[in-house]
Amino acid sequence: MTVAIRGRDRAAVASAGHSRSIPLVRHGRHLELECLETLDELEALRDAWQGLEERCPEPFGYFQSFDWCLSWCRVFLAPEKTEVRARVYVLWDGAECVMIWPMMTRRISPAITLLVPLTAPMNQYSTLLYDPARFDRDAGRAVLDEIRRDRGLDAVCLDHVPQLALLAAILEGQGVSPEEGQQSSILDLSAITDWESHHRALPKKQRLQRNSRRNRLEKLGALDYRVYPAGSAGYADNIDRCIALKQAWLRETGRLGRDVFDPRFAAFLRDLGTRVNEGDDGVYLHALTLDGSPIAMEIGMRFRDDYYCFLGAIDLAYQKHSPGKVQMESAQRWAIETGIRRFDFLNDPSAYKSSWTNATEPLTAFYVPLTSLGRLYCHHWMAGLRPHMRSIYHRFGAQIRARLLSAVGPVQRLLGRHGGSMGLVLCCMP
Repeated sequence: MTVAIRGRDRAAVASAGHSRSIPLVRHGRHLELECLETLDELEALRDAWQGLEERCPEPFGYFQSFDWCLSWCRVFLAPEKTEVRARVYVLWDGAECVMIWPMMTRRISPAITLLVPLTAPMNQYSTLLYDPARFDRDAGRAVLDEIRRDRGLDAVCLDHVPQLALLAAILEGQGVSPEEGQQSSILDLSAITDWESHHRALPKKQRLQRNSRRNRLEKLGALDYRVYPAGSAGYADNIDRCIALKQAWLRETGRLGRDVFDPRFAAFLRDLGTRVNEGDDGVYLHALTLDGSPIAMEIGMRFRDDYYCFLGAIDLAYQKHSPGKVQMESAQRWAIETGIRRFDFLNDPSAYKSSWTNATEPLTAFYVPLTSLGRLYCHHWMAGLRPHMRSIYHRFGAQIRARLLSAVGPVQRLLGRHGGSMGLVLCCMP
C-alpha cells in the first residue's frame, strides 16, 4: 500500500478525487485510508496529527505523538536505506482525520519483513490515535484487513499494548501473544495535593530511608537539583552527559541497550521536544549534582499532564549512595508541584518500582502472521523462544551478562542487528 498525502488543505484537494487512496465504507460513511512513507508527507500532516492528539481520549499516547514520531524520523529514516521505512496509516472522514496509526516496516532478513510501531523499540507503548466520535473497533478491524492485503509484509509485531486501549480490542483474537503478561508501574498523583502531605503519608521506615540517603550525599559535598526543559541553556550538553552515564552503566551490568550506543540517539533526544511550544508539554532533563558534577540524571517527557520516565542514569562511582533514588524522589516532588497527574515508570519489570508506585497498567503483545514464514517467526520466536531466552539471560548476574554481551557483540555486528534472531528462527523450523 503506497498512498501519498493530499496536502495541508485536505478539503480543497479532496474534491479533485484521489485514485491512489483506499476507500472504506463504514455505516454508510465513505472513508479513505492512506499510508504515508516520506518525511515530507508526515511533516505536512502536523496540524491534523496534533489535532487528533487532543481528541484521542486514551492515555499512553505520547509515543504516537507528532513530536516523538517526527523527531525520530528526522534522525533515523534514511531515504537510501530500505531496512526501515515509515508506514503511517491515516484514515480520513471527508476533510477530518479520524485515525493515525504510526507504523514502519523492518526487514530483519532478506526473507522476512515485519510491520512494527514507528520508532520501535524506543517507543514504550504501542497504540494509535483516534477520534472517539468517528472511529471504533469495527473501523479498526477494517483498517487491519487492508494492512493484511499488503503482500510485502510477513507479520505485524506489537509489544506493550495497553490492555484497555482500543488497539487491544481491535487486535483481540489476532495472532499469538507470549504467555507472560507485561505491565507498567505508575505513581498515580491525582489524589495527592502537595508534596509535604504525600511525604508525611509514607510509612515511617520509608521516610527515614529517603532522608538518610539524601543526608549521606550531602555530607560528601554541595547537593543540587535542576530541571532543564528541552531547548534551554545546558539541556543539550546534559543530554550527552546523561547518555554517557547510561552507557557506562549498561556496560558494567551487562544490560541490553543497543540503541543507547547508536550515535544518532543523542541527536534524536537533543531535538525532541524543542518544537513543542504549547503549555508545559515537552521533554525535561533532571540532574542531581554533587559539587556541580551530575551523579544521577533522568530524561522524561510530559504529555497531557502525564510524565514518562524514559531514561535514567547514575555515576557508578556513587552507586553505594543510591543517587538514583534521591534523584527519583526529587523528580516526583517536581511532578507534584507542577501539576502532573501520573508519574509513569514504564514497562521495565524492575522490583524497586513497587516502593515508588501505587498503580499498574496491564500490557500485552500481539504477533500477527501474514505469511507462512511470518507464522513461523511469530509462533516459534516472538512468542516462543524469545521471552524464555530473555528470562534466562536476566537471571544471570551482572558480570556474566557483561561477558556474554562482549562475546556476542562482534557476532551481531557481523550478522547485522537481527542476525541472531534470524538464526534462532531457522533453528525452529520443523
